[in-house]
Amino acid sequence: MASETETAVRRETGTVDWTSAVLAGVGAGIAMGLLIQFVMGIMPVIGALYGVESLAAGWIAHLLHSVAFALVFAAVVSRPPLSKYAESTASVTGLGLSYGVVLWLVAAAIVMPIWMGLVGLPSPGVPNVNPQSLVGHLVYGVLLGGLYAALSR
Repeated sequence: MASETETAVRRETGTVDWTSAVLAGVGAGIAMGLLIQFVMGIMPVIGALYGVESLAAGWIAHLLHSVAFALVFAAVVSRPPLSKYAESTASVTGLGLSYGVVLWLVAAAIVMPIWMGLVGLPSPGVPNVNPQSLVGHLVYGVLLGGLYAALSR
């Protein structure tokens, strides 16, 4: 755990706590993945984006995406202008919630259906405005922001 002084220096210099980002991404990804698997029932489709339609491949791909998106989140919130809003766990959690909405709009509603069509999977069309997917991305974003804030402080 970083001290308050270390956290303040990290915020001022724009240094990113990469380990906290990875751990937050895994934690948030697991929670979202459970929704994808048990509520939406589409975890194998995520693996199919890489040519392997299986539950295991879906989980591996989903968690890799979760960590990659977490690293982007950490890099963005650690730099101006957003770093000035990342002063508390509540504010970083709010930024995470907003990030979840952005991911839903871009990655889930636009990129994923296009990608599905490109690899020969049935595509729901663009934009794919799915309320269950929105809930999953909101859960991911809130947990990502909250966990990142808690772990990096």
